[in-house]
Amino acid sequence: MRIHKITAVVLGLFVAVLTAASVFLPKEREYNRNAEIKIGAGDDISGLLMEETVNRLNQKYKISTTLESSSFQDCCSNTAQWALNAKEINLGFFCTHIARHTIENNKDVEIYGPVIMNGETIVYKNAWDRVQKVGVTQGREQSKALAAKTYDQIEGFNEITQKGILYAMEDEQVDAAILDVTKAAQVPGYECRPLSGTDYISYVLVADKEFARSEAFQDFICSYNEAAETLGDTAYMAEVLGVDTQWVEEKNIKFLPLEETGVDENVNFSTGNK
Repeated sequence: MRIHKITAVVLGLFVAVLTAASVFLPKEREYNRNAEIKIGAGDDISGLLMEETVNRLNQKYKISTTLESSSFQDCCSNTAQWALNAKEINLGFFCTHIARHTIENNKDVEIYGPVIMNGETIVYKNAWDRVQKVGVTQGREQSKALAAKTYDQIEGFNEITQKGILYAMEDEQVDAAILDVTKAAQVPGYECRPLSGTDYISYVLVADKEFARSEAFQDFICSYNEAAETLGDTAYMAEVLGVDTQWVEEKNIKFLPLEETGVDENVNFSTGNK
């Protein structure tokens, strides 16, 4: 009888330990096998990266992209932020300023990691020493801060829509403009200056936390890394942009690989360094 009581006690303790372990110990990552990949990006260098990534995913998944959508011309637009908050997209390439703002106001999303460095340049038409007022698209707070820090001669910035920024230069409303490199490549008659004397992060990947636990997300990361490596080839990038190789080399654009194991919380999102 005593043996039966001891056995019962031991079994009871064993069950209690298992129950506690299931509650308090870290659980194995659960994957959603039926997740649909829905990616968003602006009409800029991040959109080019998205297109390259999507090309590698099209064979496996139904992809919902917004590359051609006029409502997502710029990640700083209200529509772009709404798309993520409303779960119209579950992945998006956003500039660092908007990415921070987004995760502060939406606990369901996270910054997974930096994806593009040095994605902007300053273009100007007349003598550089006459540049004082610079045009910049709306919401690009980091771009303004970097330019002001790098060039003491800049006296102020005019925020202009993406469609109107080149017109503002031609009309001499501004002396220069901060452009995405894909837009700068379309105006070969302009001279270029680097936005900063040091590397800086232009875009990060913002992901829906639930989607980041899916098998589809892991396939996205693999396809993304392949796309980043391809775009990192200077000759290929020059061909895509329709410029010569030297032009691309001078811009020092960097496409960064992403970790496949999860969010890298040790990255400095101003510089990309750990």
